[in-house]
Amino acid sequence: MKKQVLLFLFTFCLTFCATAQIGFQENVIIDQSLLIDGVESVYTTDIDGDGDLDVLLASFNDNKITWYENIDGLGNYGNQQIINSAANGAKYVYAADIDGDGDMDVLSASSDNKIAWYENTDGLGNFGNEQIITIVAYGAKTVHAFDIDGDGDMDVLASSSGDGKIGWYENTDGQGTFGNQQVITLNASDVKSVYPVDLDNDGDMDLIAASVLSSSSSRISWYENTNGLGDFDPHLLTFSVIGVESVYAADIDNDGDMDVLSASSSDNKLAWYDNTDGQGTFGTQQIISTIANDPKSVYASDIDNDGDMDVISASDDDKISWYENTDGLGSFSTSNEIGLTNGTAEFVITSDIDNDGDMDVLAASYGSNALTIFKNLNGLGNFSNPQSVTSSAAGAKTVYSTDVDGDGDLDVLSASLDGNISWYENQDGQGSFSSKKIISYNTAQAWAVHAADIDGDGDMDVLSIHNGGNFGWFENLDGMGNFGEKHPIRSTNQGKSVYGADLDNDGDVDVLTADRDGISWHENIDGLGNFGSEKVLLFGSNITSTSVYASDLNGDGNLDVLQATQSQNKISWYENDGNSYDNFGGEDIISSYATYVQSVFASDLDGDGDMDVLSANQTSNSIVWYENIDGFGNFGLGQTITNLAYNAKSVYASDIDGDGDMDVLSASSNDGEIAWYENINGLGSFGSQQIIAVNAGAESVFAADIDQDGNMDVLFGSSSKIAWYKNLGTQFNEINGTIRMDMDANGCDVSDNVVPDLMVVTESTSDSFATFTSSSNGLYQLFPNEGEYTTSITSQLPYYYVSNPTSQISNFTGVGNTDTIDFCIEPIGAINDLNISVYPSINEPRPGFNTSYQIVYKNVGTTQLSGNVTFEFENTKLSFLNASETISTQTTNTLTFNFTDLIPFETRIINLEFNVFAPPTTNIDDALIAIATITPVAGDETEDDNVFTLNQTVIGSYDPNDISVLEGEEILLEDADKYLHYIIRFQNTGTASAINVHVENVLDDKLDYTTMQIESLSHTGKVEITNGTMVDFIFDNINLADSTNDEPNSHGFIAYKIKPKRGVAVGDIFYNTADIFFDFNPAITTNTVATEIVENLSVGEFNTNTFSVYPNPTESLLTIKSKVALNSLTIYDVNGRKLNAIELSNNALQYELDVTTLSNGIYFLEVHSSNAKQTQKFIKN
Repeated sequence: MKKQVLLFLFTFCLTFCATAQIGFQENVIIDQSLLIDGVESVYTTDIDGDGDLDVLLASFNDNKITWYENIDGLGNYGNQQIINSAANGAKYVYAADIDGDGDMDVLSASSDNKIAWYENTDGLGNFGNEQIITIVAYGAKTVHAFDIDGDGDMDVLASSSGDGKIGWYENTDGQGTFGNQQVITLNASDVKSVYPVDLDNDGDMDLIAASVLSSSSSRISWYENTNGLGDFDPHLLTFSVIGVESVYAADIDNDGDMDVLSASSSDNKLAWYDNTDGQGTFGTQQIISTIANDPKSVYASDIDNDGDMDVISASDDDKISWYENTDGLGSFSTSNEIGLTNGTAEFVITSDIDNDGDMDVLAASYGSNALTIFKNLNGLGNFSNPQSVTSSAAGAKTVYSTDVDGDGDLDVLSASLDGNISWYENQDGQGSFSSKKIISYNTAQAWAVHAADIDGDGDMDVLSIHNGGNFGWFENLDGMGNFGEKHPIRSTNQGKSVYGADLDNDGDVDVLTADRDGISWHENIDGLGNFGSEKVLLFGSNITSTSVYASDLNGDGNLDVLQATQSQNKISWYENDGNSYDNFGGEDIISSYATYVQSVFASDLDGDGDMDVLSANQTSNSIVWYENIDGFGNFGLGQTITNLAYNAKSVYASDIDGDGDMDVLSASSNDGEIAWYENINGLGSFGSQQIIAVNAGAESVFAADIDQDGNMDVLFGSSSKIAWYKNLGTQFNEINGTIRMDMDANGCDVSDNVVPDLMVVTESTSDSFATFTSSSNGLYQLFPNEGEYTTSITSQLPYYYVSNPTSQISNFTGVGNTDTIDFCIEPIGAINDLNISVYPSINEPRPGFNTSYQIVYKNVGTTQLSGNVTFEFENTKLSFLNASETISTQTTNTLTFNFTDLIPFETRIINLEFNVFAPPTTNIDDALIAIATITPVAGDETEDDNVFTLNQTVIGSYDPNDISVLEGEEILLEDADKYLHYIIRFQNTGTASAINVHVENVLDDKLDYTTMQIESLSHTGKVEITNGTMVDFIFDNINLADSTNDEPNSHGFIAYKIKPKRGVAVGDIFYNTADIFFDFNPAITTNTVATEIVENLSVGEFNTNTFSVYPNPTESLLTIKSKVALNSLTIYDVNGRKLNAIELSNNALQYELDVTTLSNGIYFLEVHSSNAKQTQKFIKN
């Protein structure tokens, strides 16, 4: 069950941005919307045609006919859906296909003398207006539908206690047009119950009726449908009941006919009557029980799956019970209690609501206004704790989140003023919660709840404390959220707080309590939940300790006790020496000015590694924190975070904004506010109050990652609602979607591969925002402002792909809107296109030190390819150490790696580590050349980028936070349309790990951001580009190690490539720098690199068409054809080694070069004329 409301909050972001927008989305777990008043009748049927059993209710006091969807087919029900809210004094509800259209319509009987039906207009549970069958059923009591006259449609049977009538109404056209009342009897008196059934085995429907004649006399009769056309004759069954309430029919003795059951309240009797001949001749009353305390309803079903009919009852003492048919012949066991409904149980039925093949029990309680479900856990009659479909939050005092059912996600626990301890299952791990599952009812107000593994069996048990009575714990019997009876520990005087923690360091969970008379704890003696006697820490009559918490306040490894005393305005703590059974010292007062303090909490608010203290002070409307000055439990004066939390009730600390420090949450009841306060600098300087929500009577606040998205969500409880607020993070509008590749030319669907690392941009007339699709799932997210935006894939998509759609327009009014735009890219031909790059990933080469490289290779073509990657290095200066991938072949200066099945748009990475020889072998300022090649080259769309040459200079020292451009300080004008390769490196040189790292990189205005491609990131992160210039690399929660404690893991890097804009000219310079933020520290600004476009460096150049080399690739002969006389030819390998030099003396214009003796690979041919030279790459196959 989930209701969502979008709420948005603006906050100041000091480190990473000028302003950030934090969004919270309300998801209601339970509120008053489910509440009904005076439930009288329940019925199960498939309302919405999805194959499971939904629930219908009639409630008297609020005049409602409602239904609840079985949302998952497992008996978890959704929100209340109203069919009619004006069925005055609703008494009964039933369902049947009244109009013959194949879906279930609804019937109701109400005290305003009305029998009516409601058409299920679409078969999905959308109902039409009330259609009246009669308005003269005085004191209408029951309604049923069945084919009374044998014409194949549903007629209606109704009873009314005000005039003692039972009558029926013919469905004259099979479409819900009903005739006049046809009286079956005028002598039903105060009719209580009617049930239609074939008692005489003649194939038509008879009926049983139970009537109260006087305070000492009741009657059960049956009415025979004599001709199958709706003419009835009465038959007396028995007078042997007093105060009859309910009748039902089932084959109790397995003889093939329908016997009759009764429940009578004045004599506390459950009984059955044998249909002795199958013709409606009934034997004497056979007693099932005479101690069913004022039974109100009786029903029969095979509860234990043994093939016979057991009996179920609901009683005025709130009990739902069943009686086993022990021999299948009508001999019954004593009562087996199923559970309580927390009120006067009025009505009971069974249905298989969870589709597991056994009968579950549904009970309606008039007193608690609840429909309660008990699930049959094993098909043998062992039932779950009660699960409420219709109850409300009912004054929630405490909420808590933990994994109750062991499925790996966070469920919710609550304690409320109606005495309930309840839990709500997180059904999908995303925050869609079940209806209320009741652990315990109690007449005393439930004040607090906590979860811990009390009995050491690996699951979460539940502790609770009440405003009266005792406190105790509930065993999680199966680890799935089915709880046993309460294990009482001790009586309390107005209990306020309970907490489970290992106080004596013996490995099990002990219990702390706070109540009106002080603070106590109980030792878990055996680790199984058997507790010792009370150990008092603080006692004083009526001092009202309101909150207790366990934390290591003095850094000695033992859990100390923190507490708040309301009447004394006091916050104090008790040192745990960890040495003995009575191991707590005296009281250490933190503050005596916490006015009417309601809640305390401990957390490291200033990032110094010790536990500080928070308090919520009711009278002063304040949230205050106290610094643990020395880490030994000596606290400073209170520092007020806010005095705007009116009637402050609860305080909690968590990292709400994901920046690595503890922010603060508060709940206050007078203004009903749930608020948070940003820890601006991680040192305990808090921002202004930021309102998350306003809900009447806010009592409790908690933080947990409910939806498992990595953000801390906010859970709260109030007098009328329990809800959680999804933390949406920095929030504007959102455009999101997935990019897939249609390789089979039939359009994109979920079976097609996603496309990673592709830039998507959205643009308005004034702004642009860009990001890259996820490398794992092809998703992208953009967060634009208000206005019209056009979203498209950028120009980095190769020409041999087309995008569908090409672009799409979104119009946003305000913020908080979401538009989903999926793209499908389609290849338009079979194209081979591989590329490769090499980055010095961690540091520059230094003599005697290790240096690392990262080879990044991609398939940007349309075909799946296999081949080789080779890496050639200068083995006279470097020694190879290791590689992240298996080497297929290795020589003294070359590593070769095989790859297979590289699919389109897939990127793979190989990490290499070398040692730089120490002087005199390798010296500062030595040049290093490394060449990476990817094959196949032949037939590649862009052969030039199949080879990458990395030029480096050996250095003596380096800045660990730097930026470099692999192309160096100059590029030729003819290379201005090629990529520039940048690497930004960072290192945490602090003394503690950096939780978040953020890098801002402002692009030069002559660089084309739409060509940017992310080559590699050292850590999982996201990239956002704003207005084509500001690039944000965001690494949240990476916990980058510090260099002091873990130097190898203190490094990170960003590698990307980008092209200059068109139209750049000689003399243009591209500048690049970056700002690096480690958590809250000021920016570290890197060096600035500059790359200038220059004229060609040679003394002369051939014109573009001066000569040609063909065929390329070649197997034997390479033809060089020129427009000017050729003087010489020189062949070099990819390492720059000269292989052959040929002098030409005859001024030839063409030459046939024999390359058959060369090994397969890439070579360079240098062609000289009298005043110029030119180099051309060629490939030998």
